[in-house]
Amino acid sequence: MIRQRALSAVPGTESDISLGNSTYNNGTLTIRRVKTDKSLFVLSLDTELGWGYFDSSSFESMRNRLMETRSCVRQLLALFDTYSIAVTWALVGHLFLTRCSSAGEGSHNHVLQPQYRWYPRGWLSHDPYSDVEKDPLYYAPDIVNDIISARQPHEIGCHTFTHAILGDPDCTRDVARSQLEECKRLASEMNIELVSLVFPRNSIGHLDVLCELGFQSFRGVEKRWYRALNQSSILGRGFHFLDRLLALTPPCYSEVLVYSSRDGARHLVDIPASMFFPPFGGLWNAVSLSRRVLQAKRGIAEAVKRKGIFHLWFHPENLVSSPLLLEGLEEILRAVDGLRADGVVECCTMAEAASLVASRLEPRG
Repeated sequence: MIRQRALSAVPGTESDISLGNSTYNNGTLTIRRVKTDKSLFVLSLDTELGWGYFDSSSFESMRNRLMETRSCVRQLLALFDTYSIAVTWALVGHLFLTRCSSAGEGSHNHVLQPQYRWYPRGWLSHDPYSDVEKDPLYYAPDIVNDIISARQPHEIGCHTFTHAILGDPDCTRDVARSQLEECKRLASEMNIELVSLVFPRNSIGHLDVLCELGFQSFRGVEKRWYRALNQSSILGRGFHFLDRLLALTPPCYSEVLVYSSRDGARHLVDIPASMFFPPFGGLWNAVSLSRRVLQAKRGIAEAVKRKGIFHLWFHPENLVSSPLLLEGLEEILRAVDGLRADGVVECCTMAEAASLVASRLEPRG
């Protein structure tokens, strides 16, 4: 059993990293390390709108930025079209809905919700039980349609139904299963198969449930050089800021963990994060755009050198903080496109990366 301590987190920022205080699995999964043998660029986007912020004091201050998310999504889709790069959009399941109600036919009361001791109001206390026109921060079928109709095909992944923190000890196995089953049901109604998951707040838990439900990949926690430190401590935050300010090479992964069912029929691949592409604001203003881009390029170069995975991630609303960020992202994608043209990097969704890794599994004797 693998346990990791809980860390404080600010939604929508790079401190949005919680390793959870939960068991990764209940002992029903076997774990193997598998070499990648390819240089892969993976980009995942946590798409959550109000669901990622309702439990935080930053929600009201973020409201205007969140209202600009749809425009940012369209800009991102156009950028990905330009460079023919497929990404993984991890969507909160509730965003698939056009409307919902507290009772009756439009109710989702059958979906179990977590009861966190640190959030006594109840996990659905903020649900407006209305529709996308009245409360566009809680419903987004238009975003789903924009993604699936883009010229460049993308993967739509899962971010739980109501942004439930699966790695929190108060989130039970039954809640995790109910949340994920509802996401799969809603996606299947649009002929979308969910096989990749991004854990809300990056809090990992219930991997056995993921494997049982047919998920094939998840985004694991970034393996930073200072990860042994408490990330919320002064020293941890200081090293973290220094890492970004100096644009130190972020981690890439030439070997990843694969969790398999005992019978070997199902596999769940950890595609760990390499680098968060942060918004501007506060202390982040001290880290110039050029340093952010340089750090990403160094990580990509390291992935080429080691035949590993470089996994970039952010929230679409992060780019609303400055138009420069879209320019910086384009510079990164342009570099990736050039390396792809040279035949040294492949651009993959999380599902595609997982498939490549799983193909390298040695059969059990």
